[in-house]
Amino acid sequence: MKQQDYRRVLDGVVPSPALKGRIAARLEEPAPRGRPVRRPLAWALAAALTLACLTTAAVAASPTLREAVLTLFRVEEREQLPQVSGRAPAEPDVTRAEIGSLVKAQYIRTDGYYGYACGLLHKLTWDEAGRELLEARFWSMEDGVLVPAEVDMRTTQVDVTWKGARYQGPLYWFVRTGELFTVSGENRSTDGEEETQWYTSDIPGRTDAVLLHVSRGRQLEYQEYPLLLRLDTGETEDILAGTGVENLEHAYAFTWSEDFQRLLVLCGEGADWQQTWLCDREAGTLTPLEELAGTEAETAVFLNPDTLLLFAYIRDEEGIYEQVRCSTLHIPTGQVRQTLDWTSLYHWWDEAPSGAMAFGSRCVRIGADGQTWVIDLGTGAEVRLENFRFEKGADFMPSPAGDKLLYYSTDPELDGLGITQLGVVDLDAGTFLAFEREGFGALHEEGIGWEDDHCVSIHARDEADGSRWRITYQF
Repeated sequence: MKQQDYRRVLDGVVPSPALKGRIAARLEEPAPRGRPVRRPLAWALAAALTLACLTTAAVAASPTLREAVLTLFRVEEREQLPQVSGRAPAEPDVTRAEIGSLVKAQYIRTDGYYGYACGLLHKLTWDEAGRELLEARFWSMEDGVLVPAEVDMRTTQVDVTWKGARYQGPLYWFVRTGELFTVSGENRSTDGEEETQWYTSDIPGRTDAVLLHVSRGRQLEYQEYPLLLRLDTGETEDILAGTGVENLEHAYAFTWSEDFQRLLVLCGEGADWQQTWLCDREAGTLTPLEELAGTEAETAVFLNPDTLLLFAYIRDEEGIYEQVRCSTLHIPTGQVRQTLDWTSLYHWWDEAPSGAMAFGSRCVRIGADGQTWVIDLGTGAEVRLENFRFEKGADFMPSPAGDKLLYYSTDPELDGLGITQLGVVDLDAGTFLAFEREGFGALHEEGIGWEDDHCVSIHARDEADGSRWRITYQF
């Protein structure tokens, strides 16, 4: 199985591909710090979860698309990857370039896995068990040169009990320029046949606390619950106590509104039963999604704190999702408005793929002839990508804010991604800039994604000398 095929399968079985951009960019991150996932064995559920990106990330409302047509501009100059030889460098090595004077590229070559967060490149060294952080090195970029940086690294000891299981371990963190960095090691443990694990996620706008997710079980038996963890004291708070969420069985995914007052809870038991609940923390209410305004929606995301995007589906005899319909629900009034009528869904495995790809509040619709439209699911407004034809092997990926789409095309003959074209659709600015690449065959490209709302990165390794590459693009 090729890397591209493997990534596509994962897209169908991981229940939180709304984080797809960040996960894709970190595919090479060592396993001890990976997030636990439910991995269903039934293909019908795998196909259903291909759509899970619609249910697992809060998406802020975006401005209405400004024009009916958005023209693709192809940069005439091709990207030429730097030619290097010899061993992997002992210290990170940086090369910079401009592609057609329109895209700034940066090539960081290292001797192993290096991460990136809070504007800093970092290398972490763990003990043999993968739990204790032995050394953390950081570099900042100054005038194109990596310079060692000092951070105020702190440690919070996690120690909490949930459903009779105890969760322990160190969480390392610091705050830099208003951004919070957290990292932990191996937090998985097994008591008999029961597997437990914990991980953390950021709370928008806060640097004093994180969400601590405690989990138990594996695959279809996986379940989790979020607690508020205060970084300065290590104290936890059950911020969902009294809402009814604490009594739900088989809950495994939580999507928060931007103001952190409402959340969607996804529950599932086995391959054939899934249910979504809407919790209002302030009102202390918990409502099944199907009861909201009598809707038949199966999944939802937040368009804004008071509005949900609702998705309904039609499946074939094998349980594969074939069509999608979208509506908005104004939670305070219960008003429902359809923004997308029944539309065929995109299936990457088709010989000539066409149909709709949904990314939170956006939808890419691909015609049988490759013509492509971007739909704002909050308003129903469409914009056509002019001078562009979608081809098999290509893909789109939304930015964290949802106002841009990363476009890339891959070479199916290579074991790695083999990214032949790269571009960004800026929906608010009304631009689509793309370029072709050369020299990528010398590297095994393992992941692509958004570093932030303005920067795209590719992670790769050179199998000849063992070096790793982090390539970033500013459009």
